[in-house]
Amino acid sequence: MKPAPFELHRPSDTALAARMTGGGDGTIKPVAGGQSLGPMLNLRLTRPAGLVDITALPGLTDLRETATHVEIGAAVAHARIEDGACPEPIAGMLRHVAGGIAYRAVRNRGTIGGSLCHADPAADWITALTALGASVVATGGTGTTREIPMTEFMLGAYRTALHPDEIATAIRIPRHSPGARWGYHKICRKVGEFADAIA
Repeated sequence: MKPAPFELHRPSDTALAARMTGGGDGTIKPVAGGQSLGPMLNLRLTRPAGLVDITALPGLTDLRETATHVEIGAAVAHARIEDGACPEPIAGMLRHVAGGIAYRAVRNRGTIGGSLCHADPAADWITALTALGASVVATGGTGTTREIPMTEFMLGAYRTALHPDEIATAIRIPRHSPGARWGYHKICRKVGEFADAIA
């Protein structure tokens, strides 16, 4: 299968990218790694008139840390997190979760923000980041930003709290104490597949 024809836009400004996706009718969609959107395009489950490539937008591939939190750009690939490039808000957890996503080729391209915005209930990051008290930073068409707690971000299967003219630009995770401990268990038929259950 091949996707229906579409236009590809590569804006260099985040607010402009958000405005381009802001029609509200789903005719223009943002794309980064395309690991969820690509198969849907090929199967023609979605037929947008255009895609907005957000990978070159300022800050979306950055990794930042402060004394209180870690911030991951929405276009950071799973593989970078798996490889330890990302500061850990709690020792080893992000690397562990990233390493269990699909297989390496997907992790090289797929992004943390794309996974969250696709909002598949069986995806890895939703459960892990909710447990860590994370939030999604969204930028709107006027350049304003807001922070959406993970507990409010996912409205249901494949539905998020993003406004039509907003794109996710970062994930902010509070730092946990050095004594904090974690556990993460995923039940699936084969390693790397979408989960039947995650805890």
